[in-house]
Amino acid sequence: MEAEAWAEVSALLTPAQMALFRQMPRYDQRHSLHVARALRAIGYDDPDSLIAALLHDVAKSAGPLRLWHRVAIVLLQAFARRWLSCLAREVAPRDWRYPFYIHRVHPHIGARWAEEAGCSSLTVWLIAHHQPLADQDDELEGSKGRLLAALRWADEQN
Repeated sequence: MEAEAWAEVSALLTPAQMALFRQMPRYDQRHSLHVARALRAIGYDDPDSLIAALLHDVAKSAGPLRLWHRVAIVLLQAFARRWLSCLAREVAPRDWRYPFYIHRVHPHIGARWAEEAGCSSLTVWLIAHHQPLADQDDELEGSKGRLLAALRWADEQN
């Protein structure tokens, strides 16, 4: 990322949160910055939602999720959700299916890491719920729900 982008990110994140951001691959850093910018463009400029945007995918680095995993996940979500569910079951970290498991649980891992890095309870909640699940009926009412809906929208756009 260019110096201007780093300045934008470091203006929002504490050193502990910045350490999380830096552990993400460059493409995830760029994606997260684009999500934060998309939120700003539609009027969401509060620190909780912007920090959630910057850190929402941080736990994907635990996989690691390679390009081929990401392509497979998108295709399986579209055409074979049952297979993806089978691949995403909890397995040992050295198992070739582990990145699929990480994709499924990255919101909860990322939320824990964000909490440990001193993020607010709202930021932690947004990270934990940013990925809608097919079997989950989210309640998106109120200001918290609007923030989550905006984060999900910005994530889908980027």
